[in-house]
Amino acid sequence: MTKPLILKTICFSFIALTLSVLSSCATKKDTDFLDINSGAIENDLKLSKSKFKKFSIKKVSPDKKDNPRPSGASEKDKTDSQSKDEGSGPQESRQENLAFGSKDKIVTEGLLLPYPSDYPETLKKYDKISLKTWSLSRPKIFLGEKFTFRVAYLGITAGHIKMETLPIVEIGNRKAYHFKAHMRSARYYSYIYKLDDSLESFTSVEDFIPMKYVLLQRESGQKVDDIQLFDREELKTYHFYKRLKKGKTKELEIEKPIPRFFQDSFSALHFVRGFPMNKGDLYEFPIVTRGKIWILKIKVEGKETIDVNGKDTLAYRLNAETRFPGVLEKKGDILFWYSADKVKKLLKFEAQVKIGAVRGELVDYTPGRSIETL
Repeated sequence: MTKPLILKTICFSFIALTLSVLSSCATKKDTDFLDINSGAIENDLKLSKSKFKKFSIKKVSPDKKDNPRPSGASEKDKTDSQSKDEGSGPQESRQENLAFGSKDKIVTEGLLLPYPSDYPETLKKYDKISLKTWSLSRPKIFLGEKFTFRVAYLGITAGHIKMETLPIVEIGNRKAYHFKAHMRSARYYSYIYKLDDSLESFTSVEDFIPMKYVLLQRESGQKVDDIQLFDREELKTYHFYKRLKKGKTKELEIEKPIPRFFQDSFSALHFVRGFPMNKGDLYEFPIVTRGKIWILKIKVEGKETIDVNGKDTLAYRLNAETRFPGVLEKKGDILFWYSADKVKKLLKFEAQVKIGAVRGELVDYTPGRSIETL
């Protein structure tokens, strides 16, 4: 497998976590991420402003229900946090951080709504399977939280990924969580193949289901604009894609039915944090990617102590079984380690490729402020 193909294989297939690249050694400049204006993508793709007005994004003013609050508000909480998980990030208060925990009725009633007459039976079955998964999830949301991962291939630093949770926004008449990631190749590898990609995912505060996904790829070999809109009322996804490669432009517009309950290829990383993670648990739900649907099965293999940036840390080990669409249509396992505390932050990941493995490790973390949606 060639180096650029390794990049492609790993870069945007969910749990390969949108990984990146190869290189020799990293420098401080490797993690000085440049911001890419994803807002320009809709103009570039010439989307119909009238048809997709409900997918426009608005900033919202925080109110009492959405006010983030520092974890461990009391001195006792701080003491407990330090003794149980020194330096592991924010801890939640005694009241659980629920996105829809007391609103499971919303999820259950979703299955009672009528489906379109021509709606695929397979997707109805997906919804029934997903009902159990959604009832177990209690999403962990920390506004302002930031992760930086170092990615390595064959033991050599590959590049970096930055993930962050931004302020809540409004899409249509729904409030949405806003997640962003940025992938950048290490400086040395940029002489071979430069990668500077950005993606955003917006999920409903009400039930943590994706509403909008935006991807921009700015690479040596190509320029890609990709937007996926998820219409909850019509149960359809609208995918718009434009690629400029070797002087040739490829454009696609796809409209496909979707399940009521699903994740996109980035929001799933955050969705997983809300599971109980008891040893032996199996969580299953659909992923919608560019009009295609595939099933993700996550098995909790237990707890183990791992080295994270030179420090022993207790973590949940998860095995994610995936079936990739299109050219990557095959079964594959990816391992993830999330911190075994209330925050459940992503610490490490490992994906096997044809030759060797690609590994990611958390090298910098900024705690966020937990949010409760009552």
